[in-house]
Amino acid sequence: MKSARLESMIEKLMKSSSSVRETRVPSSGVLSVSDRDEVAFEQGYGYANRSGHIENEADTRFNIASGSKIFTAVAVCQLVEQGLLSLDTRLSDCTGFSFPSFDPGVTVHHLLTHSSGIPDYFDEEVMTDYEQLWLTTPMYTMTSVASFLPCFKIKR
Repeated sequence: MKSARLESMIEKLMKSSSSVRETRVPSSGVLSVSDRDEVAFEQGYGYANRSGHIENEADTRFNIASGSKIFTAVAVCQLVEQGLLSLDTRLSDCTGFSFPSFDPGVTVHHLLTHSSGIPDYFDEEVMTDYEQLWLTTPMYTMTSVASFLPCFKIKR
């Protein structure tokens, strides 16, 4: 299928999607169509940040929140299996980042089992609007895992 024809078909599909008809809000995300190792079509739709009118692009990173927990656990277990990390490795030994408010004995196992005592960077008791969290540091600027570390630094 030629790229122009594919692009036309995808545009029609995106404009007629049920989410647009029901909510009157255009779809938001990235669509990538590949044939084996060759990308036939790749396009961002909607906004990565609606209030800032920053559009999605093919390489936009998305916050998938808790959906990534299982992938993180599998990746960590693979590192343990390869002998590159231990479940008993301390947080301070694997981040290179100082967390003076946290128990120095927190381990990878504690992090994976949510038993570290480290609070979430979004505190529902203090904030009710998740978007407030990203006013000073917008989500689209969080380009690596290390970008999130300062969010935890002063938590108690």
